[in-house]
Amino acid sequence: MKFMLAVLLIIFGSILVRLTSNSLGAIGNNIMHLAGIGCLIAAIFIAKSKNDTKRRTKKECDV
Repeated sequence: MKFMLAVLLIIFGSILVRLTSNSLGAIGNNIMHLAGIGCLIAAIFIAKSKNDTKRRTKKECDV
């Protein structure tokens, strides 16, 4: 699940970084680029985050 979210954020961030629109102006394009970079950084942190679940022992699995 985390992997799919990271992939979607990477795709969305890449689109935002590469997309330019004349109607937004220079400030709007800069904000879009920053949002795209933010999505890419968020994807990195999601992909690198450690798993919170504990390892189950054999006794717990046998129940």
